[in-house]
This record gives sequence, structure tokens and C-alpha cells, in this order.
Amino acid sequence: MAVTRPEGLPSGRSRSLGDGEDGGRFGCRCAGPLAGIWILGLALVACGPTQNLPTPEQPIAYDHQVHIEAGLECVRCHRGAEEGVHAGMPSVQACAGCHRREIPDHPEVQKVMLANENREPIRWAKVNVIPDSAMVHFNHRAHARAGIECLTCHGDVASMTVAEPVRNVADMGWCVECHRENEASDDCLACHR
Repeated sequence: MAVTRPEGLPSGRSRSLGDGEDGGRFGCRCAGPLAGIWILGLALVACGPTQNLPTPEQPIAYDHQVHIEAGLECVRCHRGAEEGVHAGMPSVQACAGCHRREIPDHPEVQKVMLANENREPIRWAKVNVIPDSAMVHFNHRAHARAGIECLTCHGDVASMTVAEPVRNVADMGWCVECHRENEASDDCLACHR
């Protein structure tokens, strides 16, 4: 299905589902009734409540606030956040490297050290999840290069003892609104591939 630019619209701007008689909620720039049905179905699957999101249980009680107060920045542990598609998680070796010196007797640090000795990864549970059913290609690098701060999507993690979702990152309406506010593409194919 091709994305078309109706006559009378400026270059780089297509009629969106929210324009004129099509009347869609999200305003993605897709042409044709089948695209509208696809977007509506996607929205029903991917969008959910923006509050009361579950906080996953983690294998180690990691305190973001303590680490930020110690001077670590988000990208120290989430190295891919600025230059990768995924933010990523630190290896158990990276955690153990610091904690050989820093509070090695703390019970949670001992879990890290045991995992390191056994050469076992720490199986962190994802906090912010875009379901596969959304068919979204999210790229951290593109957002970092555009100057979007981590807290825009993840909240003020620096003040959290336990990382918890503060926004439904699968809410396509919120994403489209943010793209428009920041003059980023709202073409469906920018995110849905």
C-alpha cells in the first residue's frame, strides 16, 4: 500500500487519518480505508491505560536513586541509549567491577558477585515494553540525537528506588502527539516497519 500526498498539501505533508472526512484518532499519514482499519486495530492492541502500569519484579533490588547520587549517569549502565537501537543493560561483570570496591557486603551486591563468579547473567525484567503486536521499530539513538531526554518516556528514574513505568510507551496516540510537538515525522512508516 503506497502512502500518497493529496493535491493541495505542501511537500512532505500527506493527508492524515485525522484530516477531513477520514476522521481517525491518531492522525497517521496513511492513505486508504485499509490503512485506517489497520491503524485502528493496531491502536486497540497496542494502546492501554496510562496509569496503574505493572512494575515488574527484579532479580536484584537495584536502587537507581542511590546510583545517580553516587554520580553515575543513565548511559553508564545503559550504553546503547545514545548510540544504539536498544538502551541495553550492563553486564554482570560491569556491576561486579564497581562493587568489588563499593559496599561488597550488601546482600544485593552479594547476589551480583555470586552471578559474576558463576558467569551467569542477571535476568532483568523489562520495565518499559512495547509489545511485539505493535510492530514498532523504536530506536533510542534517533530520540537521543533529537535531544529527547530519558525522563520524557521513562519519568524521573533518578528519584526512583525501584524503576517503574510512568507512561504507557505502547500508547501510539501519545507517541504521535510527541512527534508532532517536536516536529518529528508522523508518517506511519517512520515507526511501523
